[in-house]
Amino acid sequence: MNGNGVDLDTCDREPIHFIGAVQPHGALIAVNAETMIIDHASQNTAAFLGAPPEALFGQKLSALIGEKNVSDLLEFPLFPSAPELLRPWFIDFKGGPNGEQISAECLPHRNDGHIILEFMQPEPDPAPVWKDEILRRGIISELVKPGALSELADASAKIIRDVTGFDRVMIYRFAEDKHGEVIAESTNRPDSFLGMHYPASDIPDPARRHFTLNVVRSIPDINSEHVPILSQSGTVANADAANPLDLTYCKLRAVAPVHVEYLNNMGVGASLSISLITNNELWGLVACHHYGTRQITSSRLRFAELLGGTISALMQSIENTNQLQKSIKAEKTAFRIEQQARSGMPLIDLIRQQAPDLMQMIDAQGLLLVLDDQLARFGDVPKKLLDFTDLRDLVEDGVATTSNLASVISMDKIQQKSAAGAAYLNLSDDGRDYLVFLRRQFDQTIRWAGKPGKLKTKDDHGITRLSPRGSFALWQEERRGTSRPFDAIDRDALRILRRALFALNSVERERAALEAQKAAEAEEIRLRHALLDAARASSMGELASAIAHELSQPLSAVSNYVSACRQEFKNAGIDIPEPAENLLNEAITESARAGDLVRRVRDFISRGDLNTDYIDLNKAIQQGIDLALVSSNLSKLQVNLILDQNLPKILADPVQISQVILNLARNSIAAMEARERQILTVEVARSEKNVQVSVRDTGYGIAPEQQKLLFEPFHASTTEGMGIGLSLCRSIVEAHGGRIWSQPSNTGAVMIFQLPLGRDQDG
Repeated sequence: MNGNGVDLDTCDREPIHFIGAVQPHGALIAVNAETMIIDHASQNTAAFLGAPPEALFGQKLSALIGEKNVSDLLEFPLFPSAPELLRPWFIDFKGGPNGEQISAECLPHRNDGHIILEFMQPEPDPAPVWKDEILRRGIISELVKPGALSELADASAKIIRDVTGFDRVMIYRFAEDKHGEVIAESTNRPDSFLGMHYPASDIPDPARRHFTLNVVRSIPDINSEHVPILSQSGTVANADAANPLDLTYCKLRAVAPVHVEYLNNMGVGASLSISLITNNELWGLVACHHYGTRQITSSRLRFAELLGGTISALMQSIENTNQLQKSIKAEKTAFRIEQQARSGMPLIDLIRQQAPDLMQMIDAQGLLLVLDDQLARFGDVPKKLLDFTDLRDLVEDGVATTSNLASVISMDKIQQKSAAGAAYLNLSDDGRDYLVFLRRQFDQTIRWAGKPGKLKTKDDHGITRLSPRGSFALWQEERRGTSRPFDAIDRDALRILRRALFALNSVERERAALEAQKAAEAEEIRLRHALLDAARASSMGELASAIAHELSQPLSAVSNYVSACRQEFKNAGIDIPEPAENLLNEAITESARAGDLVRRVRDFISRGDLNTDYIDLNKAIQQGIDLALVSSNLSKLQVNLILDQNLPKILADPVQISQVILNLARNSIAAMEARERQILTVEVARSEKNVQVSVRDTGYGIAPEQQKLLFEPFHASTTEGMGIGLSLCRSIVEAHGGRIWSQPSNTGAVMIFQLPLGRDQDG
């Protein structure tokens, strides 16, 4: 890459750590960390070390600075720290062609297989003690006392300007989108950048990386000539070289062309930046500008670095305190909700009770809760329920936030006013339960230091370049349709609340599921008892009907035999004594009365009442199959249910229909007990007027001699039982206006019953 050109694609990826040059107020050499041989040197080493680069290449470092200094160097903490701080090494050695004494301030470090040494002129005289004492008192009295971030920033800007003497010192804070805002300023200039915003593009990612790794960056003269760093082969050790020298931790590193252009556009002649790092992240910068050249002494530079670290620590303390206070408040609220939940109050009622405090804590104006398909609204909430489904894609740790809700979900203008921003808390694994905090629209005017964005220009060679902004005059942007942003402190509080509410909702769901399971089990037991009672009653009725049928013929025969006996006496001319005649008449009368009683019982039973309603036949079939499987011990049994989900409801007694399925399924299961293939298939089919249910098995089938008597009582189709099960099925089906029959099959038995469809309950 050409060191003097910045094209559109490389600006944000510029390898500034391979720039291959230093600023002219110091010189640099690099030695191979294994051999200690000098293989890189800046072109100006003669002015600082008494020898030009070509005289140094290939020489041992000890030849330049002496064995004792090399030994001391190797005892020095050379590996960079995080972040890298100024660690000066004051060194004396004989150099130059005449071996004159050289004193230098050296900044050594080890990186990428090299030990790099940066040499600068030592500070001639330290500052007067009384001046340092005034600064020390100022730090104690002004810097340490403030408890608010704004007060600390104001004090910091003033003290750093006192220490460095720069014309303008600004405390620059980064937002989450990486753009910055000047939150404090100390200046002797008539203009002010206080409150100005700077776009994220003003500080590209490579520069942000270096600000994180290096606390201090000093540029005494923006427009000074770069001093190339040469390799042993004589080429410049920049990004285009085969083995470029990594200057990541070098304090003398030359200034990137785009940054030179940027500062020139601002009219700045010298700059000093101090990184403000909190919680291991770049929080902001102290930006020091001078409108001429400005080189501060080494001690003042280290003082500024120390101030930067102190300010960072104090800012981190204030922010952590603010975060801790809000987290404690969230924990207390969550604990209060958990305590109240122990009393048995439903979660929706708890949130309804705590809604004002919750909204105040999150600085929200509306709260919307969806819990178990119930909707609760609090505060300023759009009348029409919004679809928050797309917010789930933004969820991290159960929480999603946005200050521009309209960019995520569909909304109209009226909804945007009360729901410009939202914080979404997922309260269940399936996403059905959630809590949403809503923030109103917050219209604001952002004051930019110049219009954001870089300029496209063409250089003398016709190459399009991306140049920094040429103007830093006030440019105002009106922002509409967004809310105040949710910051990291808000999100921490939301996660604390979400964890508690999610746990409570899970417990409540589990409790509700357990109660539903108990209710279902109770209903199953009730249904089973009802089926057993119906089966018992039906079986007894069928038995009574069968007995009545069997007794009617013998009773008639008894009456006939008595009448025939009396007639035989008359035919033989034998007079029957009156007492005997009376007994014969009584026998005939009582036989007739008994026969009439049996007929009446049979007629009564045959008309048995049905408890009918419009039912889901599929459900009745499923219940009958479930009950049949309870007592089944067939390990290989496979049940296939081929139901008609579009079947209209039919008029029937659900208990009696389940009894039919139960009896047929039990017969099939018993018939397959010794079979290798054990497949039970229940299929529902319908025509225009009827619905037909077939029960197929892979058992031993039905013998031909059993077919005629299959549905008669006391003729069992299995080897067990009284033989009234199928008779009972026939009675139930016929009582519903249907019919039942068996169908020949080569693979088992097929029992089919048919019921009328009739009209549905709406017909």
